[in-house]
Amino acid sequence: MGSTSIKQWPEAEDAGQSWITGFRKAASSVATTTHAWTDYSYYSGSPPANFYASTPLESAFVDAARGFYVPTVAPATQHLRNLKLMSAASSATSTTNARQQLVLADLLMYYPFIDTDAVGEQQDMVQTVSLPRYGGGQVVAVAQSAASANGQFTFTYTNDQGVAGRVSQNHFTLITTGGGQVVATSVGSAASFHPFCHLQAGDSGVQSIESVTFSVAGGGLMALVIVAPLLTAYTTQESRRTTSGNLESYGACGEFASMIHVRPPRIIDGAVLGLFAAGYAGSLASSVLSGILETTWN
Repeated sequence: MGSTSIKQWPEAEDAGQSWITGFRKAASSVATTTHAWTDYSYYSGSPPANFYASTPLESAFVDAARGFYVPTVAPATQHLRNLKLMSAASSATSTTNARQQLVLADLLMYYPFIDTDAVGEQQDMVQTVSLPRYGGGQVVAVAQSAASANGQFTFTYTNDQGVAGRVSQNHFTLITTGGGQVVATSVGSAASFHPFCHLQAGDSGVQSIESVTFSVAGGGLMALVIVAPLLTAYTTQESRRTTSGNLESYGACGEFASMIHVRPPRIIDGAVLGLFAAGYAGSLASSVLSGILETTWN
């Protein structure tokens, strides 16, 4: 930690060493299922949508403008001080986005437009860029199109110890009508209860992905994204739209205050922050997530 006592947190604010950024993301009309994860960075709002669109199969960085903005503070160290989250339902009668579980993550790099129909073909990744932060991260499979079948795939990778040729566990892909959903699961065609791909036994992180091979076609395109998870959070109460218009009426705010609720995660300079979410009461289609993220440094 940059701070050695709670007292230093308000002192940093008094010295102008803090930042507050707001965000509002509107999920697409693509339906999700209960407990299935989705990538809010893929959807419109502020910051703008991140589609993981670049040269197929080549490693690339996510555009910094597509993540929640935080300043560069070197040589100081920056930490998350507070995260506030509020959800608004898609209609006056909807209850589908109550109690979302969310993961705040640093989007490190990705490999786009992997063909889930290329059965038996080893799709080799091109290492155009390397991991910019951390010694390794977790892998998330994000749909970049509709997917018509439950495919199956494995991928080879270099782990966070620099050992190449590691092989992931077998994964199933989920059927979806559009992009943005997390589509890899290890439990057949059921919704994924975990947003991250399962690695070879004994591994805890990934530096790069070497290849992807499908044994069963999935009928779509996907990106493999390497992320650094920073915080797990929740929205605890849903709000509703008014019946007479499009005004959003937000309910209870889920607040996660460092030093009180959680250990303060460090935000490394250059971080591209985004949120992954799973709904506990049905689809997140057309729901809205708004919030405030506060950091401090010294």
